[in-house]
Amino acid sequence: MAPRGSGLLLTVSVVAWPCNFLGLGSGLGLEARAPGRGIRGGRGRTALAGQGRSTVDFIRERLPGTAFVASMAAVSRRVASLHFFGGAFSPLLYATLTGLLLGNTVLAKSNSLTREVRPMLKPGVAFAKARLLRLGIILYGFNVSVQQILTMGPGSFCSALAMVFSTLAVGVMAGEVLRVDRSVALLVATGASICGVSAVMAAAPVVEKEGASGSKVSVALATVMVFGITSMFLYPIMWPILPGPLSAKAMGIYTGATVYEVAGVVAAGHAMSPSVASAALLTKLVRVLLLAPYLFIVSRLAEGGSTSIQTPWFAFAFFGVCVLSSYLPLPPQLAAKATEVGSWCTALAMVGLGLESDAAAIKQMGWRPMLLASVLFLYLVCGGFLAVSGILRLLPV
Repeated sequence: MAPRGSGLLLTVSVVAWPCNFLGLGSGLGLEARAPGRGIRGGRGRTALAGQGRSTVDFIRERLPGTAFVASMAAVSRRVASLHFFGGAFSPLLYATLTGLLLGNTVLAKSNSLTREVRPMLKPGVAFAKARLLRLGIILYGFNVSVQQILTMGPGSFCSALAMVFSTLAVGVMAGEVLRVDRSVALLVATGASICGVSAVMAAAPVVEKEGASGSKVSVALATVMVFGITSMFLYPIMWPILPGPLSAKAMGIYTGATVYEVAGVVAAGHAMSPSVASAALLTKLVRVLLLAPYLFIVSRLAEGGSTSIQTPWFAFAFFGVCVLSSYLPLPPQLAAKATEVGSWCTALAMVGLGLESDAAAIKQMGWRPMLLASVLFLYLVCGGFLAVSGILRLLPV
């Protein structure tokens, strides 16, 4: 006979992983337990009651901000669908613009009228920007098959590999020439090389022994915000006028190998075509998967940095979903619903990205880091085009 509480323990174990992924683990009390240490008696009931209160607190804290970004995402999607806009940009770009406008006007830090509103919205906005973005990327795996991944060929991998490490090299050398603080230069280069904000946050404890200061991280994040959002709007405009012309797959590889944020790659890709979006995301996720070896190199370049490295599990989960949807007989309705949920998650994340982009912080960062970031942006756009075009001539897709 199974011991008392084993059914409950099994249920907790089954739901623990997805809840922990979304940041709900501590809020729901779903920490892993050693075998044989079930929940028993009064102590177990007390623990469950505490978990219930934690769950309520977790939801209450994040609900206002999440509801707000959801409403703004709905407005953005509606605006994008209006006939007179002619489908000029994807709903994700409108979502980013909505967040930017609100974050720097009505909800700006300098606006005393909304001073009490911002702290109430912040947890939900951060939850949408980080966790829901990753969930959206994972669910996008239902749109990509293993066959598509295999047809990408070595050109996609080599393009991503070349741009990641050449951008780091350019960032370090340009930082020396411009006399930018080494830690700041590494953080700015990391944001441009890998995956924007997430990469900067992962590199912060690596570039300095005690972790990079908040001001240095803020400088790097500001450059990611400025040039990441610029590239989201620039690439769809550039595609028709680039020499070549580039095929949809080649444009996707170029986009995925050079645009800053994962969300930016998705937004820019969808603004061009579904084929561009798929190729861009696959190439971008190759860059994300290079995060661990990249951070190891950064730790060697840094002065007294830490060797602690974070694993981008969501990228592995994306490829796992691709495999499952390719080989398991899943109902078409399931894939369609998962795709719709994923698109909503990404739209919420883009509103959150815009809301957390502070124009005032950019003015305070000084000209040297911004000049360094400008050099890297030009390298990604111009040097990236030349590099990717050359690689794809040698390794056609």
